[in-house]
Amino acid sequence: MRSIPWLLLLFLSLLGSTECGISSQWDQCGCRWEEWEAWGECDSECNGERKRSRRVWLYTNMPGCVFEFNTCATNDMGWDYSNCNAFCHNGGTSNSISCSCVTGFYGACCGLQVNCGNPGSITNGILNGGTFTYGSTVTYTCQTGYLLVDGSSSRKCELNAIWSGTKPRCAYYNSCSSGPCKNGGICTNIPDDYQCTCSNGWSGKNCDVDIQPPVMTNCSSDKYITTSKLTDLVEWQIPTFTDPHDFRIDVTANYLTNEFTFPWGDFNVSYSAVKPSNGLITDCLFGISLRPKPCDPMSVPANGALICNNWKTDYGQFCTFFCKESYTVPRGIIIDDFYVCGASGRGRLQIQFPIVQSTTGYNIGPTYSNCSDNRREMQEFYIEKLSQSDFSYFCEKFQEECIPENVSVQC
Repeated sequence: MRSIPWLLLLFLSLLGSTECGISSQWDQCGCRWEEWEAWGECDSECNGERKRSRRVWLYTNMPGCVFEFNTCATNDMGWDYSNCNAFCHNGGTSNSISCSCVTGFYGACCGLQVNCGNPGSITNGILNGGTFTYGSTVTYTCQTGYLLVDGSSSRKCELNAIWSGTKPRCAYYNSCSSGPCKNGGICTNIPDDYQCTCSNGWSGKNCDVDIQPPVMTNCSSDKYITTSKLTDLVEWQIPTFTDPHDFRIDVTANYLTNEFTFPWGDFNVSYSAVKPSNGLITDCLFGISLRPKPCDPMSVPANGALICNNWKTDYGQFCTFFCKESYTVPRGIIIDDFYVCGASGRGRLQIQFPIVQSTTGYNIGPTYSNCSDNRREMQEFYIEKLSQSDFSYFCEKFQEECIPENVSVQC
């Protein structure tokens, strides 16, 4: 009996025919399978693939049986594949092909964790917390005498591997301990500095700049005085100047004493106190107005016109009259006289104006026919007559106002 050789073929390539299955020569060539070999190692730590192989026996003495694996089966029939290591680290979920990682982890097997790294320490402070992975929180505190500023006291590691917030710093917060505020100033600590709230009269960073002007009391108010005399003695209270900081004060005044005999008019009294240590000045200023006592208003004469100055009437009043045509004054009345109140060198004088009477044969003074038509003539006549009278000084002193437009005409 002759022996029958069998060929053991191990398919070592995955390449070859794309058709799967047993060949048509399987029975003719006496083909049969060997048991599968053990599985090979997984090709990945997670969600990998492994393979195994098997052998085929071929009887070569049969006509047409070529010594090849394809004689019995297609190439893919010699290999077997399966998934392996179907798992994920750190709570990730596997679908046997890939991992779906929980928040904060990444990588093919979810084995890598988001890490923000050390956020850094701060000078004169402490970093609290030693875990720097996603979701971890660190805090900062300062040493005694320092205050946390310019950043975040707490920071969290975020999913983008960056710490939230910004790194703070520790600022010195005990500057008031050295007592920098002078002259009763109140000190307040601020980061790396201090602030002084100064008491009245002091300024500057340390309340050491004197800004206190002289303090004044008893400054007189303005005085308005009427008198029947051409001059009168006026007295006032001398103001008092003091300095709460006890520095020297120099006082000057435009009157040597607190009294003076004034004529009619307006005058200013001033006291000025200067503090040489800081150059600050406090002034006491008030006015004194001396006027003649006011006169009772004069009546307009019947059948006549009363003509008076209409400027500076508080200094005095100078009046004269015109008669209406066909009218004159009684005997004894001086036609050219001025009736004066307050401004006469002879003192205060008020004369009752006579009633103009219809008469003939009497002294006739200036007359008018119509008050409205002759108003300008009467005004000009008045200015000329006053300028040539004993009271001409009233026009000389107030030249800009001694004009016809400022003459009052009442008919």
